[in-house]
Amino acid sequence: MNDKEVVRVAGVIQDVLRQLRRSRYMRCMAQLSLFAGTMQELVRNSRKLSAALSRDWYAAAERSCKNISAQLSDISFPVSNIQSLLDRCHEEIPKLSEIADELWTLREEFGDVEFNGEENALCVITEPITLEDIYLGRFRIALYVDCLCELYQKAPYFVMATDPHPAGTDDAVTHPHVSHNVVCEGDGAAAIRAALEEGRLCDFFCLVRSILTTYNPASPYVSLSDWHGIACYECGYVMTGEDSYYCISCENAICDSCSFGCADCGEVACKSCAGMCEICERSLCSSCAKTLCGACESVCCESCLDEGLCMNCKDERESDEEQETESTEEASEKRETTVAGSQLANGGQRACADCSTVQPHGVGQTPVLPRQVAQ
Repeated sequence: MNDKEVVRVAGVIQDVLRQLRRSRYMRCMAQLSLFAGTMQELVRNSRKLSAALSRDWYAAAERSCKNISAQLSDISFPVSNIQSLLDRCHEEIPKLSEIADELWTLREEFGDVEFNGEENALCVITEPITLEDIYLGRFRIALYVDCLCELYQKAPYFVMATDPHPAGTDDAVTHPHVSHNVVCEGDGAAAIRAALEEGRLCDFFCLVRSILTTYNPASPYVSLSDWHGIACYECGYVMTGEDSYYCISCENAICDSCSFGCADCGEVACKSCAGMCEICERSLCSSCAKTLCGACESVCCESCLDEGLCMNCKDERESDEEQETESTEEASEKRETTVAGSQLANGGQRACADCSTVQPHGVGQTPVLPRQVAQ
């Protein structure tokens, strides 16, 4: 920017800082109005509670207590917002010359400062950034001057990668702390807001740059260890370390869609290594898939084996045993019937042999037994 443009931009920023001060007071009024409404509602519920107790309406009293409890839990947030707005130190709006000096200092710090008239944005570009040997490239920090008056509602700036090297698992994450061009400010949020309120433009851009050149492993959108992602061995899908599984047999990384849990031991197997129970068709790892039925040698899981046999072979064996038992019982019954008949026939013959033969013409005569004749 030349001198004339610096003065013009400084004037625009000064006007916006005046609007920002008014915005702060308007924000205070809005929060106070909400708080006052909540207090009025608390007073009404307090009266309802008193009326319910005077009439021994305990169910109504309980409802009033629950409403009061909910309202009290919601009070802390607006109170903290109001307190934060009221506690801000009153700072004089910087003079035009002071803002111009900030712009010159900004140019010395970053080498080049651009004011985009179409976007009404003050922009700088950082040096190439590398974190833990991962190259992320340069970033463009754009402060949208017209949005400064909305500082208490949303961030008035964006951070865009000029030569993006995004995370392998999410193209919107161009930096561990930048997603969709928005910076996760973390502990630096208060300092950034204060710098903008006071018109310390150079400090604002330096604070944002310090976030970009620092890696906080506790709160990244994507950790640097997973920056390039892990490709699934089966389908090639790029995933993070937390979303990946490893096959118990080949130890290759696989995604959720390509992983199979063993029905017996619970270990994870890939499509190439996983087997299947031929009875219930559940997945098995390569070790458990070696369990075979003792009769038909089908691959079986533990729940489908009984006494070393699969369910089908077990049923067939039981059926054969039942048939064999029935055949044995029928043969035994036949033998018993034959023996009984033979005994009955022999008994009849012996009975006839013991009796003398009566001649047909000796009707009416007393039969003489052979034994009596002998005597």
